[in-house]
Amino acid sequence: MVGMRGTETQARSPVWSRTWFKLSLSVLLLAGLLWKTDLSDLVGAVARANPWWVLLALLTYIGSQVVSSIRWTMLARPLGFNDPFSSFFASYFTGMYFNLFAPSTVAGDISRALHLAGTQRRKSLAFTTVIADRGLGFIVLCWIGALATILQPGYRVPPPLWYGAWVVPPATLLGWLYLPQLVVRMFAPDSRPRRLVERDVAAYWKDRRLLLQTSAVAAVFHVMQILSQVWLARALGVQVAWPFFFIFVPVVNILGMLPISFSGIGIREGGYLFFLGQLGVPRPTAVAIGLLSSAVVLASGLAGGAVYLLWRSHPRGRGPLLRSAARDR
Repeated sequence: MVGMRGTETQARSPVWSRTWFKLSLSVLLLAGLLWKTDLSDLVGAVARANPWWVLLALLTYIGSQVVSSIRWTMLARPLGFNDPFSSFFASYFTGMYFNLFAPSTVAGDISRALHLAGTQRRKSLAFTTVIADRGLGFIVLCWIGALATILQPGYRVPPPLWYGAWVVPPATLLGWLYLPQLVVRMFAPDSRPRRLVERDVAAYWKDRRLLLQTSAVAAVFHVMQILSQVWLARALGVQVAWPFFFIFVPVVNILGMLPISFSGIGIREGGYLFFLGQLGVPRPTAVAIGLLSSAVVLASGLAGGAVYLLWRSHPRGRGPLLRSAARDR
């Protein structure tokens, strides 16, 4: 019966959400990029990359993940999760490791939510903290890209991005102010959505201090991630002004979040080629930066695997995901 349900669920799911589709799209996108790229120039660009700049990019990227785990801890505290920060840190990096085996970040999010829930049987709230963490990070990333676009009119961007930059900040602000009130009015007093907004996650829209603090931490996280891409460009000798990265990296990252490719592979390289190409960066070099960026993401996931193994072997560790899931049943 379980197998039949799984088959029926997969049959009902849209084609673009299936693993084979995401893998195929990433392969096709990469193949298309490489088909029109001089492979010898591409290999040469990667081979000439300054290893110290690449190492700095990797360390900056991993450091940004530490900052993100701090943000998640701050968002989980008001919902009653008082685990030590080391637990949040280990759960977060374990999620990064599990993301290596899935076509999106869903596997990692499920992993850290289950670890956070632990024996408290509060899976719903645990998943809420992960969703809040993802949502806040997404909004702050949109703000960074929008403000960078507005404040740097000298860079020509596609019209949809220019107009979107003026719409995103006020739209997210209005959503924060009025969406909770709309949910309260739409649902009955005893409904789960209304209880969730009025009681469980009230701190997320009532506590302005918490919102400002976590938004500031999210901004630090995204700035570090953008700087890691600047370091990769420096590793290849690209002298594009660093403020431009605050325009196109958020756009590429947002596109990479779409659940249509495998971890954004193919979309990331194509985005770098499009934006850097407009400033005269050679095609092989632009694609090489995208490939190095994907390599940094992969390496950070492996670092998460090291944390996972250390945490698993620690006497006070919560153990692997399967053990946690089995215990909560």
